[in-house]
This record gives sequence, C-alpha cells and structure tokens, in this order.
Amino acid sequence: MGFNLIRFALDPQYRAIKRWKRAKGDERLLTDFELGPASLVVDAGFYKGDFSARISKNGSPNVLAFEPAPEFCKKAASLLERLPNVTLECAGLSDFNGTASLVYDNDGSSTQRKQEGDTVEVTLRRASDVVRAAGRPVDLMKLNIEGDEYPALEDLIAEGQVAAIRHLVVQFHLIGDDSRERYARIAEKLSATHDLVWRYPFIWERWDLRT
Repeated sequence: MGFNLIRFALDPQYRAIKRWKRAKGDERLLTDFELGPASLVVDAGFYKGDFSARISKNGSPNVLAFEPAPEFCKKAASLLERLPNVTLECAGLSDFNGTASLVYDNDGSSTQRKQEGDTVEVTLRRASDVVRAAGRPVDLMKLNIEGDEYPALEDLIAEGQVAAIRHLVVQFHLIGDDSRERYARIAEKLSATHDLVWRYPFIWERWDLRT
C-alpha cells in the first residue's frame, strides 16, 4: 500500500490509469458514440479486434480496421467472419506509404520504439491518404498505434484531413524524450478544429470536431 501511495503521488500516468479504471473507460468511454449503418469508423491498431468487435455492434457502422503486425492480422481475420461490416487491412497508419521494421512486443508492438526483439517488415499507409480515399467524413477514428499516432496525426493536420474526422479517440505513448513536446504541438493544432472532450494523459483522450 505504501509503495502504491508513493507511486500515485509521483507518477501522473499511474494516476491517469487509476482514474481511467474508476471511470470504466474501456467499457463506457471508448464506444460511447451515436453511430448507424451509414457511419464510417477507422480503427487503427486492430490487435485482437476487441474495439472493432464492440463498435461494429453499435449501430452497425462500416469499419475500416488496420493492423500492421502479420501475426495479429492473421489471427484477427478469423474474427471478421462474424463481422461482415468490418474490413481488415494488414497495414498500419503513419505519415507515408511504404514499409517499416516493427518490433514485436504483444500489444506494444511498434515501428517507433527503439528496443531489442524480434522484428518483421510491415506495410504502412499514409493516414491522410486513407481519409481522403474514403471520400466522406470519418465519423470515428481510433488510434492505438504505439507511437505512430504522432506522424499520423501530424500528417492529417498538415494535409487538412483532420477536419474530416468527427470524433477522434487516441492513445498517445511516451516513446521518446520529445514525446510530451510533440504531443503538446499536436494538441495545440487539434484545438483549432476540435474540442477536447475528456483526457486521461497518455492513456486515452477524445476530441470532437467543432460544429
């Protein structure tokens, strides 16, 4: 108990995790959106498919799901047999179209983290191209892409495509010494088009397009 109290006092991310759990964020906040059959959802960081599986039942929206890790994408493909409104692409989102080396680390697998481990070459898609190709507003975009949220959002903002995203839920990660500064710059630019609805620092946050 003493150690937890000290950590609670000194570690803001630990406090955010505790707040998130008390709010039952995974069960209540991440899928609290009004969606219908005409809605479009982009789920980047499909992993095991939990989010897409839940959101696909919330009004039966069309879901474009992205997962770069071949192992996870292959396992997730079997889930799609039960989710006819979900389309899975074995690719991640970033700020360019091409390939990158991904370090496997279960749900922390990343192209951005500099660490030892098994690696695999993966495909990345430019986020602004994905939104532009949709040819319509994205009602909800969820980003949990282990560091690639930074280049993906920087690209969406620079290309003006972030204004086509009505709701954005994103998990920012502390992946480098400049993560907090990079986050601050993105948040400042996001605030030009979106309102921050709730924020659990470096856990999850939600931004809604200003109307």
